[in-house]
Amino acid sequence: MITVSVSDRAGASAAYHVRPGERLLHAGLAAGIGLPYECATGTCGSCKATVLEGSVRTLWDEAPGRRVCRRPGEFLMCQATGANQALALAIPTAFREARAPAVQARRGVASAFHPLTGEIGCFSVVCDEPVDHLPGQFMLLSAPGVEGGRAYSMTGHAPGTRRLDFLVRLKPGGALSPALFADRLAEHEVELFGPLGRAVLREEDDRPFLAIAGGSGLAGVLSIVEAALARGLFARSPSRLVFGLRRMAGSYMLDRLSDAVRRSGAGLRLTVAFSDEEADAGFRANYPDLGFAHGLAHEVARQELMPPGGEVPICFIAGPPAMVDAAMRMLVVEARVSPTEIRYDRFG
Repeated sequence: MITVSVSDRAGASAAYHVRPGERLLHAGLAAGIGLPYECATGTCGSCKATVLEGSVRTLWDEAPGRRVCRRPGEFLMCQATGANQALALAIPTAFREARAPAVQARRGVASAFHPLTGEIGCFSVVCDEPVDHLPGQFMLLSAPGVEGGRAYSMTGHAPGTRRLDFLVRLKPGGALSPALFADRLAEHEVELFGPLGRAVLREEDDRPFLAIAGGSGLAGVLSIVEAALARGLFARSPSRLVFGLRRMAGSYMLDRLSDAVRRSGAGLRLTVAFSDEEADAGFRANYPDLGFAHGLAHEVARQELMPPGGEVPICFIAGPPAMVDAAMRMLVVEARVSPTEIRYDRFG
């Protein structure tokens, strides 16, 4: 075992152990240490740390997130392991509060893959033991023959379930998503690590929310909506969801979203924003419980913000990096929403 000690910018410190070959971020999170991260897959750079003593072995030299590692000794904790028996690190942020449920590695068996469009599909994993997760969290999924994990959000929220449902976007040139779309993982054992993510609906949340979702980012928002329905939240706190798509032909999950609106008793207002075209009358007639708009999701969401003087909503953002960035700018710069009221996980 390798002993790792970590100090944060405030001078706080923590220590944990890492098995040979185990990722430093994973071992720290599993030990309950509040290490910084967002994607946990090497793309965002949020888990940057600096080696003070000892040395690390990098697992993915070409990780996109390494662009933030500009000084000697800087590396990504999600893409490195310890190279000797003692390691001292420093992180440029303060430790985060470690929240339940506990993070751990699991195994499960993948189901057959079900394509919803040419680039979006869904599948399930039945785990070897029950899994608790917060609404909006994600798992890192690793499969045989694919190096490293990929972050996929759960679409439902049933505490203590063994079955986890995922929504996946096809990444051209990727390693795992093409295998899923070709249905090569059906009935195969996969590894899961999590739950991860902080764009979550917490137990103490009892106020309206505004969610902006696009692409496979809809998955975590669906989990939040399911949990809100189970708690009766919409009866007390009317909320809004803007779901961004490009065209009518590429639509998915609209039947499930319509059902959620009906179950909310009109407490959830849901608008589908098509960026490339206007929804025609026939399409609108198929989904009478949904609203439709023409424009980018963050632009449409600007009109969905709660009126001045109303209760401040929790803002959830989930989707492609460009959409997340645009929505963040709109909320913080234009709408002057406090960053403390915005919850998101950046996957790129």
